[in-house]
Amino acid sequence: MNFFNRAIKNVTRKWSKSVLLLITFLVIGNFVIVGLGISQAANDAKTITRQKMRAVVTMSIDYDAVNEYVNNLTDQDEIDEFYSHYPNVTVEDVRSILQDSRVKTANATQFQTVYQVPNSTVDFIHLNNSAENNGGGQSCYVDANGQEICTEYQQPVFGIKTNYFPSMIEIEDNEFQIVEGRFYSQEDIDNYNNVVVVSEAFAELNNLSVGDHFEITMYDSASLNNGYLSQYNITEEETRLDLEVIGIYSHNRQITPDSERFDYTFPYENYDNVFLMPMTSLIAYQVPISQKIFDHDAELYPDQEYYQNPNNRPSMDNLSQYGLSEVTLLLNDPLEVDQFIEDYNGNLRQFIKLDANNEEFERLSRPLDTLSLYANFIVWLVVINAIIIITLVTALTLKTREYEIGVLLSVGASKLKIVAQFFVELAIIAIIGFTLSIVTGSMIANQVGQSVLNYQIESSGVNENNGNDIWVDNGMESVWDTDYTTDVTLEDFVAEYNVSISPVIIAEIYVVGLGIVLVSILIPSLMIMRYNPKRILMNQN
Repeated sequence: MNFFNRAIKNVTRKWSKSVLLLITFLVIGNFVIVGLGISQAANDAKTITRQKMRAVVTMSIDYDAVNEYVNNLTDQDEIDEFYSHYPNVTVEDVRSILQDSRVKTANATQFQTVYQVPNSTVDFIHLNNSAENNGGGQSCYVDANGQEICTEYQQPVFGIKTNYFPSMIEIEDNEFQIVEGRFYSQEDIDNYNNVVVVSEAFAELNNLSVGDHFEITMYDSASLNNGYLSQYNITEEETRLDLEVIGIYSHNRQITPDSERFDYTFPYENYDNVFLMPMTSLIAYQVPISQKIFDHDAELYPDQEYYQNPNNRPSMDNLSQYGLSEVTLLLNDPLEVDQFIEDYNGNLRQFIKLDANNEEFERLSRPLDTLSLYANFIVWLVVINAIIIITLVTALTLKTREYEIGVLLSVGASKLKIVAQFFVELAIIAIIGFTLSIVTGSMIANQVGQSVLNYQIESSGVNENNGNDIWVDNGMESVWDTDYTTDVTLEDFVAEYNVSISPVIIAEIYVVGLGIVLVSILIPSLMIMRYNPKRILMNQN
């Protein structure tokens, strides 16, 4: 009869001992299942919530580092020199990081309102709301002689959303979709091409197709004819910008009358009236006008230090950095965000940093982190105690089985087979106990997990108002918004928290159970190895 058969007979013959051990393993199994289930549920809730977030990272100026550096300077000339070359994110910084395969695109966007060219047939999409109908008024300024001059104010009706790079987060996320033609390319950006992507509604209203041209202006006619721009001798023709339609896009940001902000939405805030174009093209349009204004004021105020510095004269170089204090990078996978930041933050130029705006995510996920920590601690505590208890029980049992061991050794059974027999005995009971615990543990794990989570949320205080709540309209997104992070709430985490016993946990249970048996049999095995069959039998006689 081999050791395996002996082990089975021993388990069935000494049923009272087997039942006690079975109950022990059943209790251990329940604790381990609940602990592992809660830990996995907490980690899964964090992971799933993170995956639903937009994978964005902001590259920006580290103002804390800037202030610390300036505060440590004692020489005023050094301070002035630092502020004259204030740090900024550059296009080259972003282009370098765009080479990383984890990055989809970058948004260094700006929004600019523009006007209809006088007597133009190009129309805008009308909302016919309060903002549109009451958008007029007077625009006043004080001239060089101190005289106040007022003119009728012309409302801008179009918006231009520009970017320094040949894609946009909205395009990559399918919030904007090119339905005809193409988006602007790197060549368009480098050559300052006056190309534009317009909305479907705008193209349909004005019978525009890819390849057609239309004109807009950044300056209203009142400012040019009688307003503050008239003093600079800027003509209306100089302010006109001829644009070629290279693409038509659809979007998911329709303005509807049931929106709470509908009456306060101006025409240029309606994405149907928003054009997409390269930032460099808009700058190239602004440079000659800005230079004309600068030259006029430099002649008028020759003693002012600002106008004495030729570097202050507007140019493509100095205007191209305007608005690049912050750039948003879109990654492929939200789960790569933290590692991406860790990889780059030590290698960026001084005073430049990467940030994922994780403060709210980390604050709200804190109860889950604590829950996972406690659950893992309980599992290890139960396992260690189980090993101690099973080891003591096994060691004490050996005293009552000395005669059996002596007989087996005397008939030629090896000590390793005797140890294997004891291991199998415990393993059989453990497997049965942990199998039963899977059934009972599955029944109580979710209830226990939910109760523990509720307690942890209450005790941590994350469900209290932190004072950072903002009013959000019903799905409306502002054209001015440059924050592409995803807002998360405590409800988002709780909704994904579900304690269930997965096949992975079941496999872990059996591994833990057999591990406990294996470790518990090690110390008794040393005792068996010291046994001498002759001495055992003589002592029994």
